[in-house]
Amino acid sequence: MHTSALVSCQSPGFDHHRILFGATFAACVISALVLIWGHRFLPTSDYPDWVFEGSIIAELIHGKAPASYSFKHYPVPYSGTVALLGALDLVFPPEMSGKIVLSLCVVLLALSSTYLLTSLSNDTENPLLLIPLLFLLNTFFFWGELAYLFSLSVFFFYCGYLFRRIYRSEPINWWAIGGASIVMFFFHFLPYATAILVTLTLILAESRIELLSPFVISFAPSIALTTWYALKRISMKGIGPFWTFWTPHQFEGRWIAAFSPFPEFLPWLGIQSPLMKLFALLNLVVAIALTLVVPLCVLSWIRMRPRHFGILASAIICGITVIAAGYEFEGMVSPGERFLYPALWIGLCWLIGAQLPSRDSKFSRSLTIGVIALLACQIMFMQINVGAVSNNLAALYSKLQSADSQAELCATYESYLQQSWDKPHRTGLDVLLTNHASAPRLPYYLYVERKVEAPIFQMGILDYSGNGDNENLCKSQ
Repeated sequence: MHTSALVSCQSPGFDHHRILFGATFAACVISALVLIWGHRFLPTSDYPDWVFEGSIIAELIHGKAPASYSFKHYPVPYSGTVALLGALDLVFPPEMSGKIVLSLCVVLLALSSTYLLTSLSNDTENPLLLIPLLFLLNTFFFWGELAYLFSLSVFFFYCGYLFRRIYRSEPINWWAIGGASIVMFFFHFLPYATAILVTLTLILAESRIELLSPFVISFAPSIALTTWYALKRISMKGIGPFWTFWTPHQFEGRWIAAFSPFPEFLPWLGIQSPLMKLFALLNLVVAIALTLVVPLCVLSWIRMRPRHFGILASAIICGITVIAAGYEFEGMVSPGERFLYPALWIGLCWLIGAQLPSRDSKFSRSLTIGVIALLACQIMFMQINVGAVSNNLAALYSKLQSADSQAELCATYESYLQQSWDKPHRTGLDVLLTNHASAPRLPYYLYVERKVEAPIFQMGILDYSGNGDNENLCKSQ
C-alpha cells in the first residue's frame, strides 16, 4: 500500500481539511469567473483600453491598422498583456480575448499563491492558506492592471520554486529561472525587480554564495533588456529618472487600497450605498490585520528562532521597500505599493513553514471560521454589487451607442466622467473605500466595435502619433 494511502487512512482529519480548502478555493475561483463571463462590462478601470490595444495589434499584424499606430522598436515592460490580447484576437473577437485574459489573471493568481504558500509545508489545515483567496479580485484587478497581475503570478511561482529547491537542497534549473525573469520583465517591471531583490536576499541570508554566479548568468538576458529599455527611455526624454516620496495621505490611501476586500465604484456604488459603511470598517480591520503579518513573523523568529531565515529576510526587505520605493517613479504611480503583496505572501509562507498558528488551536479554528465567513461575504458583495454596477455600465454604453451626434455622446460621457472621481478632502468612512472609476474608459468598447482610431496608453508595446487625450476621450474628437 502506498504511503499516501496510509496517511489518508490513519488521519481522518486530513481529508476533511483538504476538502474544506479545495471547496473554498473552487468557490472563490468559480465566483470570480462567473462575474467575468456573466457580465459584458466589468468595472475594471483601464481594461477597455487594453482590449482596444489588443485589437490594434491584431490589425497591425494583418496590415490593416491606422497609420497612427506602430510597434516600438525596443523591448518594453508592460507589453506582455497587450501582446497576448493581440495574439488571441487573431482567433477570437476582442471582447472574448479580454475575458480569457481576465480569467487567466484570476486562475494564475490563485494557483501561484497556493504554490508559494505551500513551499515549506503542504499543510492544508493552516487557515493562512485561505488569505490570498480574498484578493483574487483585488484592487489591481479592478484598476485593470492586468500586466502587473500576470507578472506577480509568475513571481509567486518563481519564489515557490526557488524556496523549494534551496531548502530541500535540490538542483535548480537555471534555464527556468532565466525564462521566468524574461517573462516577468515583459509583463511588468516591478515583480521582476522584486524577484532580483528576493533572490539576492535569500542567497545572502542563507550564505549560499555559490548560487550567486549562476543567478547572475540566468538573469543576464533580462538585465540586458532592462538596460536597453532604460537607455532608450533616457535618450527619448533627455533627462534622468524622476522620483517622489510618499505623503502620509498617499501612503494611507494605497495601503487601504491594496488590502481592501470591498471596493467602491463611483458614481454607482459609494459610501451612501447600503451597508457600505460596514464594508469600509471591514476594510480597515483586514488592512490592519494583514499589515501585522510581517512584524508577527519577526517576533516569532526572535522567540523561537525557527528555520528558513532567508524567507523571513525576504519578507522584511519587501516590507521596507514598500516605503523606500516611494509614490512615483518615471511616471509609474505608487511603485512601493507593488511590494505589499510580495511582503505579505512571503510572510505567510514563512508562518506556514514555521507551523504557525499551531494545528487544532482555538486561534487556528477561529481564524478558519473568520476567513471563510469573510470570503462568503465578499462573494455575495461581488455578485450583488459588482453585478449591479456592470448592469449600470451596460445601460450607459447603450446611451453612448445610441447617441445621435458626437455632441450628445460627449454630453452623456462627460456627465458620468465628472461623477466618477472621489470628492477631495474626504474625512468620513469613505476614506476606507477605494474607488475604481469604470466609466471613463467605457468608450473604448465603441472604438473596438466601430474600428476607429483613439488615443491609448503609450507605456506598452504600441506608439501612437495621432491626436487626443486618453484621460478624457471626448477631447480627442
